[in-house]
Amino acid sequence: PTVQVIPHITDEIKNVVLSLSEGEDAPDVAIIEIGGTVGDIEGLPFLEAIRQLRSDLGRDNCLNIHLTLVPYLRSAGEHKTKPTQHSVKELRSIGIQPDIIVCRTVEKLSDEMKKKIGMFCDVEPEAVINNLTADSIYEVPLLMEQEGLDHIALKKLGLEDRPVDMEDWKAMVERMTTAKKEVQIALVGKYVRLHDAYLSVAEALSHA
Repeated sequence: PTVQVIPHITDEIKNVVLSLSEGEDAPDVAIIEIGGTVGDIEGLPFLEAIRQLRSDLGRDNCLNIHLTLVPYLRSAGEHKTKPTQHSVKELRSIGIQPDIIVCRTVEKLSDEMKKKIGMFCDVEPEAVINNLTADSIYEVPLLMEQEGLDHIALKKLGLEDRPVDMEDWKAMVERMTTAKKEVQIALVGKYVRLHDAYLSVAEALSHA
């Protein structure tokens, strides 16, 4: 038999996603990350599967969050939104409209800049979220909470907005950022000069 990208591969991707909702311990919300850059041929089957899922499950049961880079030119003292506009345009050309745009940037976006991105990308300004560079990746959930990402996502999914308890997470980040003592750890491997090759090990040690 002939294997086709659509529907055979896309159906398999959807089946894997939907399998997360099976069983007694199924989560209320599943977060599915599609890595890469919009337009890359490797990611197109996954984006198509996600596009179909929204139709299959209904718009109220799916939420599309787009993570995009907003470069900041220090010489000009301003953000450039064109990359974001183009990337959203690419998404929309394949039938996906983001509900929330998370903006990766080194300088906080002003309210005016959020309105500009929202206007050009057809997203409410409050759904344009700052994702500032952090000293530790474990600070990012706290930054997202400050931006109100959780409240916006729950509202768009029609779920109850309950108070969030991040105290344990805040305490963990506090311990990480205020640590004073040092410890030397030897990491033996073939590609130790390439940090990314053992990134999961380094992160596990850091987290521990």
